[in-house]
Amino acid sequence: MLAVGSILVITIFSTYATGEKNVVFDCTPEFWSNNLNYWKIVGVDHNDDFDKTFGKDYFEKDITLEQAIKKEGSGMEHLARSGTTAYLHALLDPEIDEEIVHKAVNLGYVHQIDNYLANCNEIERKIPNLM
Repeated sequence: MLAVGSILVITIFSTYATGEKNVVFDCTPEFWSNNLNYWKIVGVDHNDDFDKTFGKDYFEKDITLEQAIKKEGSGMEHLARSGTTAYLHALLDPEIDEEIVHKAVNLGYVHQIDNYLANCNEIERKIPNLM
């Protein structure tokens, strides 16, 4: 019992002392829409324009990336939600070229984006405790 307590204290102290915490980044729209503060880790502002980000004028009334990832439904809504999710996750994943995801969104390749999201892995990263 003492050993377990000691390990717990060391883990808590280590996390506190380093000022970092482990976060598991999930590749779902829900994860990213509920954790807007993590977007800056990948260098993306959730207020950025969706059309400008992907270089294509999909939405007549411009929407932000945050609005895109919260879209519900099929068609363009699905492309916006899945494309934004895949792009954010690709920026974290060293095995995926984010330009491929960017191009897939630009060209409207929803099946390619869905395939990436269906097969992507959670990524664990240390981030500052202030987030």
